[in-house]
Amino acid sequence: MKPFTVLTAVAVPVRLDKVDTGMILPGRFMRQHRRPGHDYANAFLHDLRFDESEALRPEFPLNDESYRGAEIMVVGADFGCGSSREGAACAVLDYGLRALVASNFGEIFAANCLQNGILPVYLSQWVIEEIWRQLENAPGSRITIDLPAQTLKAPDESVHSFEINKTRKERLVRGLDDVDVTLQYMDQISKYENERRKPWLVGDSAVRRAVEDGGR
Repeated sequence: MKPFTVLTAVAVPVRLDKVDTGMILPGRFMRQHRRPGHDYANAFLHDLRFDESEALRPEFPLNDESYRGAEIMVVGADFGCGSSREGAACAVLDYGLRALVASNFGEIFAANCLQNGILPVYLSQWVIEEIWRQLENAPGSRITIDLPAQTLKAPDESVHSFEINKTRKERLVRGLDDVDVTLQYMDQISKYENERRKPWLVGDSAVRRAVEDGGR
C-alpha cells in the first residue's frame, strides 16, 4: 500500500449528499475481474459521469477539464452509505483519488477506504461549504492534506484540523495493510508455531505405532 504523508493536489467539488456505494460502483461492474490494466476507474461514479448513451455529462464536475488529475474530492454528507461492497473503495482508488473530504461518510465505506490507502477527512459542514465555494470560484485550485499533522490547508490558505484513529493513521503513514501488519510478526508467529507443534500434527511415525500398539 502506498504511504500517505503529505498530499498537495487539485481538488474537485461534488455537491451531492448520500452518494451510496451503488452509485460509486454500480453493481453491473462488480462482475468484471479487477486486475492491472482492467480496473474500476471507468466504473467510478459511472452513471453520474455518463448519460444513457455513454456520453460524458458536461455539467458533472469530474468531467470539467479544470479538475483533471484531481487526487482529492470534496463531497457531500453520507458519502459511501449503503452496501458494504469493498469494490466502491477500490473504484475511488482506481480513479486516482487519494483523499475524500466530507462532513461524514458511510462507516463501512470509510473503513474500506483506510484499508486501501485512501484517507477520509472529516470536517464540519460549514467548512465543506466554504471549500466548495473556493474550488468552484477557482477551478483547478489545490488543497494540502498533512496526515502526520492532521491538517488540511484550503485554497485560501486557511488551515483546518481533523481527527483520525491513531492506529489507522500510523498504518496509512507507513503504507501498511493488514497483510503487511501480520508480516511484521512473522518471527513471533513462526516461534509460536514451532513451540506448539505436536508430533501427531506432522505425522510422527512413533506416535502412529504407539496408537496401533494400544498405547504400549
